[in-house]
Amino acid sequence: MKVDIGHIVLDPSLPKTAKPGPGADRRRLRAPKTLVVEPNGKGSYVLLAGRRGLKTAVESGKRAVEVTLREDISPQERRELRLSELYHNALVPPRALAREFISYRKSYGITQQELARRTGITPGTIHHYESLMKTLDPALGERLDDGDLTFKEARSIADIDDRHRQREIAEPFLTGKLSSVHVEQVVGRAKSDPSLSIAYLIEEVLKDGRRPAPEKVAETITPADRPQQPAPTAEMSLEKSALMLAGELGALQLQIIPEYRRLDLISSLRILDNRLKSALAHLNSGQALESQVPRPLGRAAGGRPDRPRPRRRKRP
Repeated sequence: MKVDIGHIVLDPSLPKTAKPGPGADRRRLRAPKTLVVEPNGKGSYVLLAGRRGLKTAVESGKRAVEVTLREDISPQERRELRLSELYHNALVPPRALAREFISYRKSYGITQQELARRTGITPGTIHHYESLMKTLDPALGERLDDGDLTFKEARSIADIDDRHRQREIAEPFLTGKLSSVHVEQVVGRAKSDPSLSIAYLIEEVLKDGRRPAPEKVAETITPADRPQQPAPTAEMSLEKSALMLAGELGALQLQIIPEYRRLDLISSLRILDNRLKSALAHLNSGQALESQVPRPLGRAAGGRPDRPRPRRRKRP
């Protein structure tokens, strides 16, 4: 049904304006287009969901909008619509939204997956928000509220189990040594190898950032000035590649993978898993089979030179 925009009022239980705080998740999110309203008994309708859609309609000069009228909405459905509005319109800071998620799931005893189905928020997003209250060091949570940590930095660091390690990893981001673009790389490397020091991780990230492009090296360094270094062996190259891949796979759990990429990624990882098992089996055997090494030409199996066989004469 269509309703005059002038007869729609905002839900009084929700903040009127966005107050996400300086550390909020400021990604551009696609809010549900459907406007859900209920009559308030005063000739008007209360907007339960679709605040961004209403704002778009007002800005475009529309006088009436299509809405879904709900007169028998349950308290649980009302809370679900509230959660959706709080998230899609960034009406509260991240940890406040996390408390809303946790409180709702505790009240109705449902999983993150079920809450995602009911609200249209992905399970991974709900997990990231709840981790701000469940696993993130409280002191870092306060720094998030103060704006010293970004949402991306906080939810990535919260994936580390040890809170002392969390504070170590957060230090370069709090002091400005590293920016939030590096947090997933640092956390992924820290998870793949917990023995690495924070100083080493910072140096590793900064070194990659300072590495000049190949064409710039050719312009500024002549062949005579270029230091002569031994070429890395195949074994060294493989070890470095394996460590880099381990870090990327560790950081994969911190990312939200779109559905259209997820199936292709699963297929690729299965191929990688099969190749990895085959390589491990070969290395664990401790053998480089000599039968696989090409035999020099002119040598027989026993190491003696091959002799041509004499031709047999045909009998008359």
